[in-house]
Amino acid sequence: MSVTFAVERFADVYGELKPHLGAHYAEISMHPEHGFELNPQEHIYRAREAAGELMMMIGRKRGAIVAYLISFVAPGLHYADCLTAIGDIFYVAPEYRLNGVGGELFAATEQELRRRGVSLWTAGEKLKFPCAPLFRAVGMAPLEQTWCKWL
Repeated sequence: MSVTFAVERFADVYGELKPHLGAHYAEISMHPEHGFELNPQEHIYRAREAAGELMMMIGRKRGAIVAYLISFVAPGLHYADCLTAIGDIFYVAPEYRLNGVGGELFAATEQELRRRGVSLWTAGEKLKFPCAPLFRAVGMAPLEQTWCKWL
């Protein structure tokens, strides 16, 4: 049985998704090293969903979540006529990473974003967990690099 992908509502899936987030962030985030634990602002996700600005693509196998990609969809702040999908987070369970599920997740997401009329789609990677081969495989190209300084 293969992984199936569908857009799901935050309100419907968050309780099921929440247990996956801790393992995901333990793998990629540097925040715990600076004293910050995972503490999502659920109300913001709910508000963005209510405004029609949240897109959640969920991958399931036998009903269980094995992959997800979350994007915020809205006109660009600098380009009002450019509907933009800003990638929030994406994840593929480790046992599904080497058999094409990541590419399938991105393909399903692209299909949905095109259906919504999105012109620009961005996705980020943590340098702690590089994803450039996946991004290149699905036709993405580098756009900008973000730098940070912990204060």
